[in-house]
Amino acid sequence: MISAALSTALSTTFGVNAVTVGVNAVGLAAVVLGGAAAGMVAARCARRCFGVRLHPAAAIALCVSVGVALAARAGSSVYVAPFLAFGWAGVVISAIDLRTHLIPTRLLRAATALAIGLLCVAATADGGLAGLGGTAVMVSIGGAAGWGLMHVIWRASRGSLGYGDVRLGGYLGLHLGIGGIMTVLAGLLAGFALAALVGAIGIVALGRSSDHRFALGPSLVAGALAVIWWSMPTGLSV
Repeated sequence: MISAALSTALSTTFGVNAVTVGVNAVGLAAVVLGGAAAGMVAARCARRCFGVRLHPAAAIALCVSVGVALAARAGSSVYVAPFLAFGWAGVVISAIDLRTHLIPTRLLRAATALAIGLLCVAATADGGLAGLGGTAVMVSIGGAAGWGLMHVIWRASRGSLGYGDVRLGGYLGLHLGIGGIMTVLAGLLAGFALAALVGAIGIVALGRSSDHRFALGPSLVAGALAVIWWSMPTGLSV
């Protein structure tokens, strides 16, 4: 009887593990395929809509890498979809800003509309109408805080900061706001810290002058993604 019970337990355990591995493999494959599709769409959209040429292979590699990192961290969280979309949109925003030193308003509007829709769906799936109401408040506060802080910095910069970065701050705040106001502050601070590091490397390693103009958007996006990735287990209740 003991051996029979042990055999049953082992078969059940290994059966569950096999199902889990299979589900994880399917999810990973979906994220990889989604990232590849996002990269191809990003390259085509950047060229047709904004006249910016992106290398398709690089765009695909970045989208896949960002998607896998976010999905692996989020696991089965209902927020995985909006944050995957955020990561993929961040690749496009960063690439265009690097090439043109501009963040197109049309692109941010479209990304913001998509983000709001996905976040609302995820919040409803997570907590029903109560969850939707709470998330709506947090997202609104986060977006307003991100935009407001960047607006103050823009005012103080006396023209050295583009207004596209202010709009980007609001977009980043929508996603960072899920973790609370401190997550918004941490995300923006991380972005500026990365920008300072990039600037220092440019001055020391590349011999650039201290007033060399460089794109701030990629650093802000990377900082926000890093904070979101780091805060997921507590900030998003996954």
